This record gives sequence, C-alpha cells and structure tokens, in this order.
Amino acid sequence: MPGRRPAAVVVCIAVIIAALAAVAACGGSGVGQGAASAIATSTALEKAKAQLNMCIAKTGATALVHSSGRAEFASCMQSLVPPAKQEQFRNCITSAAASDRLWTSPGRTTFTNQSLPDCLNQAV
Repeated sequence: MPGRRPAAVVVCIAVIIAALAAVAACGGSGVGQGAASAIATSTALEKAKAQLNMCIAKTGATALVHSSGRAEFASCMQSLVPPAKQEQFRNCITSAAASDRLWTSPGRTTFTNQSLPDCLNQAV
C-alpha cells in the first residue's frame, strides 16, 4: 500500500527519537560503564543522534536494506568525524548498519544504543 510508507517512516523516526532519548537519559550515570558511556554524555553523541535521524530520513529506511543505500547513509554520517578518520568511521557504520539490520526497528535501537557510540569512540 503506497499510502502507508510515509506513515511507516514517520513511526520509524519517532521510535528512533524515543530510543535516543532513552540513551541520553541513561548515559554516563555509573561506574563501570563501557566506552560507549564516555561518548554518550558528550555533545558528539547528541550531534550524532540528530545526524542519524536526518540521514535515515534522507536515505529512507527501506534503502538501508541494500549496500548502495547503506553507502549513501554512511556518506551522510561521515561529517561527524575528522577527515582523517572518515574512512574508518564510514566502514564501521556501514558494517554495523548491515549487521544490526538498521532498516528494522530493533536494528535501529541496537545501532543507536551500541554501534553508533562504538563507531564514534573508535573514530575519536
């Protein structure tokens, strides 16, 4: 049904925003948290969250199923890191987008809560 696709994208974006809010609420609140908590409390992750929403909307969730869509998504996201680290970051998020199945709701949650902070930490 062609009329349902835009609504599905809006719902997906709403789910992503809710997941990102949960990450922000939990980040950096205890001793013994992993490397992801270091980036989770920084402005870099906040910027990454905003960029993530924009890039998924720009690329389209269904395009992320295909390697060309994930490559377009990675190109959109790579401006988050310094030029010298962009290739490494791009490879990391492209791989994570595929393995997390970013085009699914659970995959976006995993990507947002684990893979994106991990890729950012590797690139800084």
